[in-house]
Amino acid sequence: MTIDPERITVTDFSLKHRVTVHYTGSFEDGEVFDTTIGRTPLTYVEGNHEVVPGFEVAVLGMEPGEKKTVRLEPKDAYGEHDPRLLYTMPTIEIPNYEDLIPGQLIYLMNGEGYQQLARVIRVADDADTLFDFNHPMAGHTLTFELELLSREPYTGEEA
Repeated sequence: MTIDPERITVTDFSLKHRVTVHYTGSFEDGEVFDTTIGRTPLTYVEGNHEVVPGFEVAVLGMEPGEKKTVRLEPKDAYGEHDPRLLYTMPTIEIPNYEDLIPGQLIYLMNGEGYQQLARVIRVADDADTLFDFNHPMAGHTLTFELELLSREPYTGEEA
């Protein structure tokens, strides 16, 4: 068997695309947590981990102009809620602890000197304050209404 080099085609599976999509995201109870409707649509590069995995997979199979609704389990979105990411700290050791409000998102410095986002769960004047370092949407099933506006080749050379 001979191979004619003139008839060989190569598919470049490393080619990325810049996609532009409108979306509305909601929780299981129907509460909308974010939407691009009435705003600038979301643009991202496929394969660059700029959106949650399930969102990217759902958009991969779409054609421009197509609309669909997808339901993402926590593992395909922001992950399961991890109880190991709950931390307590003696309230008395927290500067201005009286300003903390349960539900509030604040940045705390970790052991390596980096800031990390945490949610205040409980503040007890004479005990411990509880912080949750999970992503605020961890453990939630999310629904996205998607409309793919465009998919263009991305070379990585654009700034």
